[in-house]
Amino acid sequence: MGFSFVATDPASKVSLYESPPQPDHAWAGYLLPPVAPPATPPDSISYADSLSPQRMGGYVFASARPAALDAAPGPFIAALAAYIDRQSSAPGLNLNALLWLRDADAAPADSFKNYGCSYSYNQLTKGFATSTNVNFRLGQDLLFNVLASVGLSIDAVSGSLRLSAPLATPPALAFQRNASDIGIRVTGSGNTIRTFVPLTGPNAGCLTFTATVNPAVTFGPSGLAVGFPMSARDTASGQLQQLFYPALSAPAALPANLAWVGTVDPLDPYNQKLSAKARLEGVLRCGLLPAGRPALPSTYRTALGHATALLPLGAASGQPPVVGLQSGALAFGCAAPSPSRPVTSKALLTPAGRFGLSASGQAVGTQTNLLCGIFGSEQLSMTTYDGAAPENDSLLFVPASPAYAAVFPFQAATLDLPDSGNVATPLTADYLSCWASVLKGGAAMPQYHAEPAGSPMYGLPPAARAAALLRAVAADTVLASTPPSLPVPQGAAHAFPLLPYGGAVSGGPLEISASLLSSFESSIVAATRKAVISSGASATWQARAAASHRVRGLAAGEAVAEAPHYRTTPQGAVATVSSQEQDQDAFLSVTLGQTLGDGGQILPFGFRFPDATLQDALQTNQLFLVAVNAAHLSDGGARFDNTVGIAGWTMQAQVGLGVTPTSYRNVMLLKYCSGSVRERVTNPNAWSGAPDFSLAADAGPGVQGIAYTGLSQWLQDVIEAAEVLAADNPESPYRHFLELVSDPAWTGVLVLQADLDPSSLPAGLQGIAAGLDLTRFVAHHFGFTASRVTVHGDGSITLDGNSSTFGLVDYQDPAFAAGQRNGLPPDTPIALPDTDNYAFRVLQLQVLFDNAVIKTFKSYVQLAVNELLGSPVTATTFGGNAMPNNGVVLDGSYIDQNGTGIYIFEQATPSIFSLDSNLLCHVAFQRIQFNCLGTIDAGATVLNRFSVWGTLDFASLDDRTGAVLDLLSFGALAPDLPPDGEGLAFSNLVIDMRYPQTTPSAVRFDEVTANLAYDLDASQARPDSLFKGFGLELSGFIAAADGQKPADFGFLPVSTALNLSTLDGPWHGVVYDVTMGGPGALVSAAGFHSTLLLAWSPASTAGDDEQAVFVGLSLPGAAPGARLISLQGIFKLAIDNIGLMRQKVPDGDSYYYCLRLDNIAIKFLGIAKLPPDANIQFFLFGDPKNTGSLGWYAAYIADAAARQEQALAALPLPAISLGSAA
Repeated sequence: MGFSFVATDPASKVSLYESPPQPDHAWAGYLLPPVAPPATPPDSISYADSLSPQRMGGYVFASARPAALDAAPGPFIAALAAYIDRQSSAPGLNLNALLWLRDADAAPADSFKNYGCSYSYNQLTKGFATSTNVNFRLGQDLLFNVLASVGLSIDAVSGSLRLSAPLATPPALAFQRNASDIGIRVTGSGNTIRTFVPLTGPNAGCLTFTATVNPAVTFGPSGLAVGFPMSARDTASGQLQQLFYPALSAPAALPANLAWVGTVDPLDPYNQKLSAKARLEGVLRCGLLPAGRPALPSTYRTALGHATALLPLGAASGQPPVVGLQSGALAFGCAAPSPSRPVTSKALLTPAGRFGLSASGQAVGTQTNLLCGIFGSEQLSMTTYDGAAPENDSLLFVPASPAYAAVFPFQAATLDLPDSGNVATPLTADYLSCWASVLKGGAAMPQYHAEPAGSPMYGLPPAARAAALLRAVAADTVLASTPPSLPVPQGAAHAFPLLPYGGAVSGGPLEISASLLSSFESSIVAATRKAVISSGASATWQARAAASHRVRGLAAGEAVAEAPHYRTTPQGAVATVSSQEQDQDAFLSVTLGQTLGDGGQILPFGFRFPDATLQDALQTNQLFLVAVNAAHLSDGGARFDNTVGIAGWTMQAQVGLGVTPTSYRNVMLLKYCSGSVRERVTNPNAWSGAPDFSLAADAGPGVQGIAYTGLSQWLQDVIEAAEVLAADNPESPYRHFLELVSDPAWTGVLVLQADLDPSSLPAGLQGIAAGLDLTRFVAHHFGFTASRVTVHGDGSITLDGNSSTFGLVDYQDPAFAAGQRNGLPPDTPIALPDTDNYAFRVLQLQVLFDNAVIKTFKSYVQLAVNELLGSPVTATTFGGNAMPNNGVVLDGSYIDQNGTGIYIFEQATPSIFSLDSNLLCHVAFQRIQFNCLGTIDAGATVLNRFSVWGTLDFASLDDRTGAVLDLLSFGALAPDLPPDGEGLAFSNLVIDMRYPQTTPSAVRFDEVTANLAYDLDASQARPDSLFKGFGLELSGFIAAADGQKPADFGFLPVSTALNLSTLDGPWHGVVYDVTMGGPGALVSAAGFHSTLLLAWSPASTAGDDEQAVFVGLSLPGAAPGARLISLQGIFKLAIDNIGLMRQKVPDGDSYYYCLRLDNIAIKFLGIAKLPPDANIQFFLFGDPKNTGSLGWYAAYIADAAARQEQALAALPLPAISLGSAA
């Protein structure tokens, strides 16, 4: 073994040699002084010959081969030679030194006493020794010293320089930490202590030695901290936060003097300059290795809380010591930025290499579950160390691994800083620590078990599986823990952060608060660990994906599906897991909850045939999944059962629908982790699988940062908006939501801003879809927490009944909401379109669901009234107050009758509508009720109905002379005062609202008066009215279409002294019965009754002088509209004209109404008129005292007399009587 020639500097004639280059290891070189001509530098120099009085060359070490050796070796050699020569006081070119180059590619400029020493040859002893001290700095307060006069020789067998010194005080080869004892003593043989510097191999350039270590001192409070440093940058303050996790629990309990092997690299004291290959191979250049196998009490804990010990594997003692690859050790490190400068860094120790594991109270060679962190739902299973076994599982620690969280604690993302929510790599190499893995040595592959925190999985214990085949599983079978697992990927390349918590205590300079510790573990460490292990288990995921594909085919009928295994959680989630060994426990389905549909059908909520990405996410210990992209939920054959039924309502988690990189709805959260939803949503770095689930499908690379930030901001805004709505309102429906999102212990499913449509409504509310803006119709949230499960005899596990569902629908019309903010009463109508006689709008629909039932229901719907009975509405009063818009607001309520929900909308406070009419002045809705009647036309049309109870307030009419002729009778006594709802009381005024089921916006309204009824007890007729003075009886109501005439309904016109106009367009009329007495046997015994029609048309408006009124009479026994009354078939009573008047009683102050039938005659066989030379007039008059009695008489007038005006006074008895009226 030796050095090979590289080059000679032409100027100085100094030649450079090197040990055989090893690309992934340090470099060792040798400077040969100029040789006298004609001799030339040899091609090689053996290690043994390199140290000789004739050569006195220089030994040079670097962390990597200098690049200048390939580009320009001459100047590099010259610079090295000049630097070493300057350290010598002797004349001439002196290269007799040992030099470590901190920067292999720059001219040396560091202090020689920290990176090199000179040596000399003693002619008397014929030996070499160091002539200067060198203090290798391992930290700001830690040195490794090589003093002057230390013997220098070559160990030709190992190819090392040997430094030897007698055992003395102070020792010539020693660690120094200020003036304190570090507890490490370099040893050798007998009274000689030794240190070796290998010239080749993985530890080339290091100082290796054997030593004794006093653990109580070395690892005690004043010694070197042993553990795992981690660092984070507080993004708010910019301050560095440093955390430290002790690795040893009781070092003082170890023996006072333990044999160790040491290695010190002056150029890389923290093992940071290793190549990736060397680091993964387990090269250790600076650290301490136990020479034996002491059980180091560790701060790792088993899942049962038992203490553990680490047993170093692979270390060896001897002279010179051999530092084996991946040997169990304590590597030097620091908590400073990487690359770290020893002069400003505080050295510490961290585990490195392989260690066996023993657990307190557990036999050797048995399986134990090691906690990965602080959460019991994440564990590593491995076999405890058995010294008698040829192979053992081991923990492999890999130093110089990423330990810096650039974003922690996570600050709330905000769109003011568009990239503030961008998902960053959790841990980077800006600071370094130690990662770990589990290497297989025993028969079973080590497993990684992870399940959502607070939601562990349980299944049939192995003893019960045989009973399942016989369908004989006992009802009281206790389920066993059956967490999902992954094989631990093998090799240092798959190492992951694994921090112990048995020594994490508060106090002192390395204080760790409980909240910071928990948050850092769950958000940074556990997330990184899960990602590393999952990415290294590609073969497992491929097998699971294939299983999902195969079973999906079986479910489609290709073959009989195999029986799966069942697992459940305390919350009642149920998973089916493939029972086939080759499927490696693939999830075939995961049911998170279950509800019942409106028809009683079961609605599971969960995933069938989930792909590998979703399975991986569902097996995350700290699972907080924010889903806005359904690609891994329902694409590629996966099925997402996303429908929930709550109290007759139907809601769906339509993840991805309506989502853009800057706009969100239908967002689903799965929370099974520590911390609250409120805390977790603030930054996407705290989310699980964010790149797969939390980016909209069209979020390209250029917008991912703002997409993450926008989603986080939106989630924060949802919570903040709920806080505003709940402020100072203990009854707010948002209270439950705020409690849920603020509760760190809550776990479950939460869907936000879920789109609703008409099919979402229960049957009793379907009709209100016509009044909803469906683009804004969403459930603020819904979700569920817990479910009951049943274990069946065949081992299957199913959900039992409804899950504990909750939710909130809070729909508000924007104009209504603005009015509420301005303090308007909720009964105040808003402005609606006036293109039709009516319009309908849902103003508010607020439904709070809790534990699968409706807890509170609050709703307001508005019927805008633009026209009533054909007349435009000009003003509305409600409860005596003028309204800004014309309409009536109905208050909704909900009643649960033995499990059946009934929705009621009504308004019992009068709404009075003023009409643009000089006949029907006002219509009052004393009470109105809204009912959803369901569908008609074989489901094509949705029918809803408003039923109105109210009053018709008619105008008091005057004749052409200004005298009262109050034919319409009912209404206010003082029309100049504000309307108060007086008039003709009615019920069963129906306003039908219908629309095609597929297009709720295509609404049609129909006024239906066919079943209109009157309530005289609640009506107000004016004293001077026709109704009061003529003994009328209310009979019915007519609503005539445009083109229909009164004659079409059998009415003859009755003349009055009113200033009339013709009925134009549609018209309405009140029908009265007039009892005219009995005619004897001349007509049928049904009674001699007539019907009186008082009709009006909307054609005459409030400002018109004329009134569009029609007075009609239908005579008894006459054909409809005819003026002939049949008497015994061959006689007919003919009538000419009919008039209605109000007259003053002669010699009195009272008035009476009189109906006059002119020119009455009897016709025989339609030809003869009796009497032939006279006519008869018939008078029907009311009692002036308004008693309701009628009287009548007939007058016979000869032709001559008939030409004179007759003034006939009312008589108490008729002159000619055909009958009497009472």
